[in-house]
Amino acid sequence: MMKDQFGTSIVLLMFILVSGCSESNEKSADSETVNEGKIVYALTYPQFKEDNIFTSMFPSEMTFKFKDNNTKNELKTSMAVFSTSLLANNKEKKVTHLVKVANKYSGLEMDSIEIMEEYGKKPDGMTITPTDSTKEIAGYKCQHAFVTFDDAPENNFSIFYTTEIGIKEPNWCTPFHEVHGVLMEATVNKFNIDMHMVAIEVVAEQYPEDEFLVTKEYQPITVQEMADIFQSF
Repeated sequence: MMKDQFGTSIVLLMFILVSGCSESNEKSADSETVNEGKIVYALTYPQFKEDNIFTSMFPSEMTFKFKDNNTKNELKTSMAVFSTSLLANNKEKKVTHLVKVANKYSGLEMDSIEIMEEYGKKPDGMTITPTDSTKEIAGYKCQHAFVTFDDAPENNFSIFYTTEIGIKEPNWCTPFHEVHGVLMEATVNKFNIDMHMVAIEVVAEQYPEDEFLVTKEYQPITVQEMADIFQSF
């Protein structure tokens, strides 16, 4: 489980989260590193039953696109009533978080200082400890690490990450910035809801430059207003 202050940027995780044109989930030992493309994550909610009506409105997939120093996380509900995307420019250390509810677009822009304060700060007492364990996820060898909390061991969880995907500093704007690999599996918590994410597909494909630019008009909002949108939804 991850504490609320991790924010939504982790989901992407990543997390967050390729030149070529072929799908990579059957990656061989001698295949080239993917430097432009996307990672598709399956999302589940372990604290709810699979047939829960409430979770049927939650996103079931997350797409993480990457090219050069740019990344883009995208989430949307099955009815497309709600969608959110996180555009991060590693070179300029800027992030734009966009949210669409019905036909209304809102956006939050942050510089490097604001990003680390709101999304990248590691909570007190949190430790990331790599282990020798590995497993294959979406065709990639992934290393294991424990994430532990000194004062709340019930919140401990595991992550798996790979160094075989060509993204520079993939976790620079998250509490996992010391992990030098792309997160492929983790459990995050936002507003007391656990969300398990695991990569199911890595696709090498090319994108135009404007894929990572903000092309829609939106209403500028604050960090608190962004949190209010998620809580009300």
